[in-house]
Amino acid sequence: MASVLGIDFGGTKILAGVVDTETGEILSHAKKRTRAEHGHEAILDRLRDAIQEALDGAGRGGRHLDAAGVGIAGQVDATENQLVRAPNLPVELFGSAVPDAIRQAAGVPATVYNDVVAAAAGEAFFGAGKGRPDFVCVFVGTGIGGGIYHNGERYEGATNTAGELGHMTIDVGGRLCGCGGLGHLEAYASRSAVVRSILAQMHLGRASSLSALVPDPDPANAGNVPIRSKALKEAVEAGDALTIEMLDEGARYLGAGLASIVNFYNPPLIILGGGLIDAVDRFFQRASAYVKEEALQVPRADVQIVKAALGDYSGVVGAAVLAGRDQRFEKAASATALWVKETET
Repeated sequence: MASVLGIDFGGTKILAGVVDTETGEILSHAKKRTRAEHGHEAILDRLRDAIQEALDGAGRGGRHLDAAGVGIAGQVDATENQLVRAPNLPVELFGSAVPDAIRQAAGVPATVYNDVVAAAAGEAFFGAGKGRPDFVCVFVGTGIGGGIYHNGERYEGATNTAGELGHMTIDVGGRLCGCGGLGHLEAYASRSAVVRSILAQMHLGRASSLSALVPDPDPANAGNVPIRSKALKEAVEAGDALTIEMLDEGARYLGAGLASIVNFYNPPLIILGGGLIDAVDRFFQRASAYVKEEALQVPRADVQIVKAALGDYSGVVGAAVLAGRDQRFEKAASATALWVKETET
């Protein structure tokens, strides 16, 4: 058994788990809220707490780790193993702060990946993408990210940042995105965007069952209100007209973005995941239906759109699998280099 610590580090939550990378089994896990408004030191404390809980819960597997991997919601410099930019996290976490904290807490080096790159790897090895060499993975949560698999391998792009689907421009000069750009998909179809739209309508006087959670709605403070995917699901189930309307609007925008992917890239499979997709089936169904309506006739006829099979744990499993694989490659390369040096002497 190869025990690897996998961490999904997002703008809303930190999910840590010890994973048997030979089977994909999660031996133990722990979850903490990110709460970016409390500052980077508080976030790092929650990260350490989540790691310790996961290690304690795994017993022997947690005491004998082979490696650690973390998927972070942002742009990553793979060469330097650092977070470069993350619209939904404090700037103090950029650089090596996160992998350093993980190494101190877990006792093994940590490799950094983009969060949806990690999630796509989880789905590729043990989820909806297993046995499917070509697919696009899109996760919808605090933001929107993507990963691309081609011929059984992740497509990285020229700067190792391929898959930033949430930052496709769908409305020139439109809404401000967390990255600073205008009119990006993430500003219209992420959970944060849907919540911001709901708060704006509530601020104008529209009624909603979510008023109980946010008595004084302020759309400029959407990231700090207690409206998560579960609350949106409950509002939909209660028949809340405003929530349903704003979710349908977000699903339409997501469907438009996915239709563009279908037209441009012509993938045979799109895997949708993330908190909003997992919690609100109506959102998933509406977005999928819109793709079938708006994409070109030939590519849309063959594309399959499914939910991520690993649910909330795609990123944890994927980060662990990637880190375990990279660690083995590193050890093999070091052994080869040592053998070459010895034979030369």
